[in-house]
Amino acid sequence: MTSSSGKLKKVKPRRRQLRTAEEAYLWVACGGVCSFEGCNKRLIESSLGDLTNAGIKAHIIGHAENSARHEYMEEYGYIQETLEDVSNLMLMCYYHSKLIDDEHTRDQFPPNKLFKMKKDHEKKVASWSDDKKKKSIALIHKRIGGPISDIEFEGEAPYILLDAVEDQTVFEDFTLEGWEVGKKRNVELYSNFLQKIKEKDAEVGEVFPLSPIPLLIHLGSLLTDTVPYSIYQFNRETQLWVSDNPGTNKDLSLTVLQEIKKNEELAVLVSVSGIVKLKSVEETLENDFDFISFEVDDPGLKRILYSEDVVNIQSKIKDDVEKLLQKYDYEKIHLFYAGPAGLAIEIGRGINPNIWCEVYLYQYNNRAKPKYQYALTV
Repeated sequence: MTSSSGKLKKVKPRRRQLRTAEEAYLWVACGGVCSFEGCNKRLIESSLGDLTNAGIKAHIIGHAENSARHEYMEEYGYIQETLEDVSNLMLMCYYHSKLIDDEHTRDQFPPNKLFKMKKDHEKKVASWSDDKKKKSIALIHKRIGGPISDIEFEGEAPYILLDAVEDQTVFEDFTLEGWEVGKKRNVELYSNFLQKIKEKDAEVGEVFPLSPIPLLIHLGSLLTDTVPYSIYQFNRETQLWVSDNPGTNKDLSLTVLQEIKKNEELAVLVSVSGIVKLKSVEETLENDFDFISFEVDDPGLKRILYSEDVVNIQSKIKDDVEKLLQKYDYEKIHLFYAGPAGLAIEIGRGINPNIWCEVYLYQYNNRAKPKYQYALTV
């Protein structure tokens, strides 16, 4: 083809559109995780606030004449029309897809290095246990701080993450009306989550929570056993989401104290990240109450992060409270909580409406009087 000036005009090579089956193959072969060696980033990212599958199809041998590694096309047995084959494609996160193609860094990534990286990553994914090959949907409830644009976590991906639903609008209205709106949004979010589970035929729900505690306990109370759940905890120090690390807190101990005078109301005090003081509870509640207190040794912000500890603590709280409920006819439970977001979700999941009476939840504010302000009821 020639232009009006008579000069030969280069035609940009057309790329073949991948078939749906090829797209699915790439996603499953990489396990939904960036294929770059050592990168554990999940390929779910946010675009204008909506989380979506965002794996970038990086070419090992580039299409255009001046693209990365295009000069190796014939050496590796490709022609222009076959460069869109899945054997020449790696799903990567944005950062690493740019790193291997940038004119300043592409020489660090010759074809043999990338082909080996792809092979090793896909071999590792293929070796995953049946549990790790399960498909999951993420439920992201982050209403403290700014929204996350992707999910980075400690260790390897436990499942193949297909999609996500989210509520990442900062919660700022701490009035009773604001809490009620928060409850309604939780119900809507969970409804959307169930719909995604059904649409994608997913087998696991992965929950990423970082929000005001009353909203998390309420959200947890909504999570039925439609699918198994993995609950994650955000480690502020590493900025990673964490879940399993068996044996981390082998010496963890939980002290349980109680005072039962057969009052009509029961206060449950949970001290993990901080200490819930009985004096603060007394300043909040108008009526006389019985109480049961659960406190880990040496409470602190990083005291409980991993699922093994969370499950053990939740189980103890649930069992002891239900023993009291079976023995005494309480009309109300008041839950005062200082602990991590993941445990808040699990405590909510343990609230059985057939056994538990109404549970009143409180938001802590050190500058308020009293320090615990009523938020909502489950």
